[in-house]
Amino acid sequence: MSVFLFNAMLTPREKNILIIGQVSGNSFYTIAFNGVMTLFLLKIGAKEGLIGFLAILPSLIGVGSVLLIPWVERNYPSLLKLTAFYIFVLEFLLLPIFLIAHRLTLFWNVFYYTAFLFLFYIFTQIANLAWLPTIQDYIAEEQRGRFFGTLRLSFTLFGYLLLRVSSRMLGPEPDYIQFFWVITMGVVLSAIWPFSFTQISEPKPHTLEREEFSPGRSMRVILNNRELSKYFWFVFIWSFWSGFVGPFMVPFYKTVLHLPSSFCIYLNSMTLLGMGGLAFAWGKLNDYRGSRFVLFVSFVLGLIFWIFMAHLKMFPPDRLNHVLVALCFFGGIAGGGQLMGDTTRRMGLAPETGKVAFYSYLLIVGGQLPAIIASPLAGVFIERHRGFVFHGYGIYEIIFLTYAVFNLFFLVQILWMKPIREKPVGEIFRDAMNENLMKVRDLIASPP
Repeated sequence: MSVFLFNAMLTPREKNILIIGQVSGNSFYTIAFNGVMTLFLLKIGAKEGLIGFLAILPSLIGVGSVLLIPWVERNYPSLLKLTAFYIFVLEFLLLPIFLIAHRLTLFWNVFYYTAFLFLFYIFTQIANLAWLPTIQDYIAEEQRGRFFGTLRLSFTLFGYLLLRVSSRMLGPEPDYIQFFWVITMGVVLSAIWPFSFTQISEPKPHTLEREEFSPGRSMRVILNNRELSKYFWFVFIWSFWSGFVGPFMVPFYKTVLHLPSSFCIYLNSMTLLGMGGLAFAWGKLNDYRGSRFVLFVSFVLGLIFWIFMAHLKMFPPDRLNHVLVALCFFGGIAGGGQLMGDTTRRMGLAPETGKVAFYSYLLIVGGQLPAIIASPLAGVFIERHRGFVFHGYGIYEIIFLTYAVFNLFFLVQILWMKPIREKPVGEIFRDAMNENLMKVRDLIASPP
């Protein structure tokens, strides 16, 4: 079967434009889905059960996108550009809901938002599937480490800045107009994303023969290999608990701790900063000790984080905010290590052939499918047992303690994993930092 293979390396200027476009395009997602839209749902009267069901939409669409893999594989450069434009249009069409929300019932507000989410995540999933193959054609292999390092550091710093600004714009108890202006900021910035593609040279295609795509083949490869199967089930259970807890952190801050909305967003910004701030250190540790060691250390930190989250009541009320800031930063550090170890382990375990399908199935079946089960289950469970207390532990604290227990299970699973040889990833962040320092030096030596 013949398919198009694109090969057009970008110039340094075009790579900078691509990075700016990607970081700007991520602005809306960073703002909206790091607490702002959850706070909006709480304001219009949504409960945890509804939030849980809405949280599974991306996973539902992700599972369905298995059938799109061969189509995306044939058309990924053009699809990435088109989806960037369509995503921006959808983001713009979301804005009216904040101006008319006070006139609509809960049903119509949720209907409007759900319709947006459904279309938004369809295009986002297509963009995710097309992203890595496109970068593989655009960026030379010896330059990819520096490119991804620069991109990740830019995401972290700019995302933290956006959430801090959003926190100030929302205030303690925002009205609908505050939500409108915060989301509008994300939409305006994301307009740079589709525009950036117009400033990048078009790749020139040539044909390449490849095997016919067979749905399910990669799953058979994973499940028939002992080490791949072991890691698949590790990711599956981990993703289940991430989906069980993750969507409900902001409701916990807001409805149990009664924190101001602006402070809820500030806490999420600290988590984001923790995840990216020590990425270089996690990368160096990964280089010297491997992904299994990084996973083990980061899950130990995760165990500590969830134990403390379950015992916030032992801290003085006047110190609670400071404790939460430190804990969220600490939790971000643990999460960053887990993502680093997971990413490099996937790369080390990937088979020589069929890597795109392997990554896609591990993402969709191992990561998104369990979230479909976990998030609505957790939402209904929390809503129905909101007043339950056992020896001073409320329903949220019990869930946090249960997740801490499962971190012990994850640690045992990690110890059973087989060590593998992995390509160093610390170079990614070291090269990015060196490049930025060189730019500063050149600017000082030869000012414009």
